[in-house]
Amino acid sequence: MKKSLLALAAMGAFAGAAQAQSSVTVYGIYDGGYAYTNKEETAVAGTRTNNAISGFQGGQAASSRLGFRGTEDLGGGLAAVFNLELGITPGTGSLGVDGATTTTTGQQSTHVRTSVVGLTSKGFGAVTVGRQLTAVHTIIAGSVFTANNMAGDITYSDVTGTSGNTTALRVHSLATRMSNSVAYRSDSFSGLRVNLDYSGDNLTGATNPASPTNAAATGTQIGNMGATLDYTYGAFRALAGTHAVKSNVNLSTSSGAVTKTNINAVGLVYSEKGLVANVTWAQNKTVNDSTGARISAVNAWKLGLSYAVTPQITPFIQYGQGTAKLTDAAPTNSDNDAYQVGATYALSKRSSLYAAYGNQTARITQGTNINLKSEIKEIGIGLVHTF
Repeated sequence: MKKSLLALAAMGAFAGAAQAQSSVTVYGIYDGGYAYTNKEETAVAGTRTNNAISGFQGGQAASSRLGFRGTEDLGGGLAAVFNLELGITPGTGSLGVDGATTTTTGQQSTHVRTSVVGLTSKGFGAVTVGRQLTAVHTIIAGSVFTANNMAGDITYSDVTGTSGNTTALRVHSLATRMSNSVAYRSDSFSGLRVNLDYSGDNLTGATNPASPTNAAATGTQIGNMGATLDYTYGAFRALAGTHAVKSNVNLSTSSGAVTKTNINAVGLVYSEKGLVANVTWAQNKTVNDSTGARISAVNAWKLGLSYAVTPQITPFIQYGQGTAKLTDAAPTNSDNDAYQVGATYALSKRSSLYAAYGNQTARITQGTNINLKSEIKEIGIGLVHTF
């Protein structure tokens, strides 16, 4: 009897130890509140339009999500990891990330934000496979907490006019996420981290998926390749990265074309005693990969600051400028200014109120038309809860 009890106790201890080595965490963010957007534009014909929309959809400060992540200790410093994260549309609770899934951009934008499995090793880093954020996204998004889903964040938010007068200044464009990818994130070597990204994304409609630029494709294929360096020294952090996105749309038809977007970004962050300052510069250029003809080019910079006045109250501000150009054959150029001011109030470690105002103005030239203008104003008030 004693031997049986001892055996059961030993089995229970072994099972408990095995279970302790594997863990799964459920996490998420929900941003709910009030948003108001007003767009005033002067069109080519000289007419002015004013379009306003408001509602309690939220999502101005953070993208709502529900995620599951886990790790299993394999011994010897090696661990297996996974992460599945779904995008949630605030206000309705429906699934959604970055719009439709039928366009070139949309092929990288589904309800799934992250879906990876991989291995991590102490001293080496992590290798993950699946759908995930690119490393260059970290640079362009910045390190200062602001309402970067609304006007005023010139490198990150996708802000355009309603009558086609403006060109998007979302510098990372297709490179927010990559599907069917593999990524390497190194451990820190004396403060330096190396990140490498690659994807073929050959499962998006190709009849013969041999490569991201397969000429027999009848759908859209997108390939990614990028590298970033991330160095931290005391309160300073410097980041630099480059990323290339090559995509095709219906290459087997006469209207098909291979496009290539090159993205470069640099960021400098200072974080000390409640102060966070971030300077970001980024550019991208999209060309026809066969002819080299420019499709679009974007260049922008921003400065962001936040300071914890008290443990609860943190005001923030950011300002940026940028230019955008479309094709040489039908040129549309815009000079853009953007700013944003706001503050957060921490109710607890997991819940915070926020209020922000953002403004972005574009002065547009289309051929001989030089008096075109688009101004976008946004107000966001909400509650962000993390769990």
